[in-house]
Amino acid sequence: MLYMIILAHLHVSLGALFMTSHCSFDIKFEKFNKNIHIEFPKGLNIIYGESGSGKSKIIYSILNKTNPGSANFSILNKIISESIQLVFQNPENQIICQNLQSELSFGLESSSNNSVDLKDELQKIKSLLPFVDDWLRHPSTLSGGEMEILNIITAFTSKSEAVLIDDGLSYLNPNTKKQWVDWIKKNYSKTKTILWFTSDYNDLSFGKTKWILSLSDMQPYDNSNSNPEYQHCHRKGLLSIKTKDLTFGFEASTKTIIDKLNINLSNARSVGIIGENGSGKTTLSQLISNSIKPLSGSVELDISNSKPSIGVLNQFPERMLGSNTLEHLLLKLINNNKFDPNILNSFIKKLKSYQINWNTIKDQNTKDLSWSIVRIALIIILSQSNYDLIILDEPTFGLGYQQKRKLSDLLKNILVNKHLILISHDIDFVNAHCDQVLNFDLKNIYKNNIIVNAK
Repeated sequence: MLYMIILAHLHVSLGALFMTSHCSFDIKFEKFNKNIHIEFPKGLNIIYGESGSGKSKIIYSILNKTNPGSANFSILNKIISESIQLVFQNPENQIICQNLQSELSFGLESSSNNSVDLKDELQKIKSLLPFVDDWLRHPSTLSGGEMEILNIITAFTSKSEAVLIDDGLSYLNPNTKKQWVDWIKKNYSKTKTILWFTSDYNDLSFGKTKWILSLSDMQPYDNSNSNPEYQHCHRKGLLSIKTKDLTFGFEASTKTIIDKLNINLSNARSVGIIGENGSGKTTLSQLISNSIKPLSGSVELDISNSKPSIGVLNQFPERMLGSNTLEHLLLKLINNNKFDPNILNSFIKKLKSYQINWNTIKDQNTKDLSWSIVRIALIIILSQSNYDLIILDEPTFGLGYQQKRKLSDLLKNILVNKHLILISHDIDFVNAHCDQVLNFDLKNIYKNNIIVNAK
């Protein structure tokens, strides 16, 4: 872990590798008797794969580090630049300093001894982060997307010749993602070899070269697949959310995240919340669930004029679990009468239908599990617990299009007898599953009657 953290900020020598203008390797699928030679030129190269297809295996192999998981292939004959930067899948894993000022300064100080140049470069980098109003804030107080922008900047402004991105732009909404991809292309496509490993099928449109990784093959993208089309409807709901002059901001900051928000939403079954990164979507969900208190104003939530019990999937699942395991969480829910132990076998079968073996994952540290497995397992736990309302914050993160189809089926089952709040930058997914959507940028609500089953 220390190796990975240092790698995210420093110029790293990998010894056996040597300076080159491109990256190449052989990928051997032993079971399928395939040995494929892959070459990546300078510029942006996209490798798409479902979660579990082996994207992290390739990254670990390039970094000469043992992969904790398994894969159906091996990486041979690697050629890549000596200096590599990694943009982590979990943006929190890339952050090592206690405030934003130190975080930006750390990498610069490691690559230069000229204080004047350092100061000038630091100001240039700061200008790329207009959403920061207090440079002494801890980086973890940023939204997921804002942390990703911070990590992209620190990785690309380093003196590395190669950058590996491990699903590191997945918290960005489509418009913001395009802006930063354009920034990467404009400034670094001629100087850096960039390998972007992603679970978002739409990201293939950005690549100079485009690849599809599966359990049995890795081939150039040929447009034979497409994004999922969801056929979803559900009955009308009874969820009501009302806010009056709702205001929230951090005490040490002059920036107000939510400023006098007034919404009046009723008769919903599933509510979507969309908006720009850092607009306050997650903050609103925390206010709704009463995990934080507003500076002023109020929020009222009810289902059939009663206060609902609420289960929440955090956009960073490890924040929910800490050092605990999934089994520990399940036992805690059972002890608090939130999960019926009599349906435990049914729960295990449900996991199995999503190719998740409970006995394999239940006592593992969640940091050793893929994000897709943790998310799906937690959503299934919440769906079978005694909650009236489930809040899912960025549930599609790290999921490929096949896995999104499975998540869609899971949401159909949840919405039979529960209510849902879905927070996501994946607007297509929100529109396919939510009968009312709060656009946080425009501060308006639109009804999506096409998915409501009026029978």
